[in-house]
Amino acid sequence: GKNAKGKSQPKGDGKGKSQGKQKGKAFSGKGCVAGVDGKKAAACDTVTEAKQRLPKEVVARLAKQAHANAEQALSSMPDSESKQAKVKSVRIMNLARLIREHDANNGGGGVKRALEEGGEGAPGKRPKSAQDEVEYSDKHGRPFSLREIVVNFANVGASYGVKVLGREGTGLFDWDGVRKACRFLKNERGWKVTGVINENYTGSDQAQGGNNSIRLPQDIKQLCDGDVLETPRITTSNHSSADDEMTIKCAYRRNSRFLDNDNYRDWLTQLHDDKIREWLNTYQDLLHTRYFFDKSTGDFDLIEGNVPSHMLAQGIKNVDKKALWTMNR
Repeated sequence: GKNAKGKSQPKGDGKGKSQGKQKGKAFSGKGCVAGVDGKKAAACDTVTEAKQRLPKEVVARLAKQAHANAEQALSSMPDSESKQAKVKSVRIMNLARLIREHDANNGGGGVKRALEEGGEGAPGKRPKSAQDEVEYSDKHGRPFSLREIVVNFANVGASYGVKVLGREGTGLFDWDGVRKACRFLKNERGWKVTGVINENYTGSDQAQGGNNSIRLPQDIKQLCDGDVLETPRITTSNHSSADDEMTIKCAYRRNSRFLDNDNYRDWLTQLHDDKIREWLNTYQDLLHTRYFFDKSTGDFDLIEGNVPSHMLAQGIKNVDKKALWTMNR
């Protein structure tokens, strides 16, 4: 047939061409269309804006890398329509992140944003880690707050007493372990720290050179900017781990990290609030932060695993080891 200008139309039904074009469209980051869910909205905005200012070859290179990352991350999933949908979603999120990294490394729009948020380049503040930010939200549509952490003081102080001070039996807790943890989290990681401790709790403090029991030291309270929450003293056996429950619920309200070396197996199944229990089971790998004390030096540090936060935020916990070799952080 002929078109309106009298020129011959190419033979065939045109499906191959339209499908190929659509494939290229999704691959180059144009998969951000009307009706996209809220979890991808910010990433789509980033991609759309970048395509208007970055050279086409740069966008194409970043899109190719994002596609490869998504395929590698989900390589263990069997081929299906749901996998392809997941790959597309992960690809868009990866592309947005790669664009921000490109901007930060080349003096683009990402630098201004980082400065405004107190990130890389901001005076007096630690540069943001790629593990401190994710574009995803939880199932209730709340963004994750990975630069905040709720600390179970009793767990940290007792661990320090056992691992560093060599204590046994009762009276394990020491405030200096809490101090070391809070100082690391605030000064080394740049996180906002919230403490949870039993009401009117007392313990020794090696930093003050004695084993006398004292209340919460003021310098630890200052490291938390005064944000130390006291768990009510409850004597019933049903509430024997009230500080653990309070730590979980405070983290849920903030949608933030929480620090405790307890595995919370009982709370994963017996937490009464269905919504919070589902949140804990779904996002524990992302938000439940573990730690250790070096027995020789007394230093505090985190045990963070090797799966990127942006994967854990999507509920992807089992990533092929080989994929981690080349996957972006």
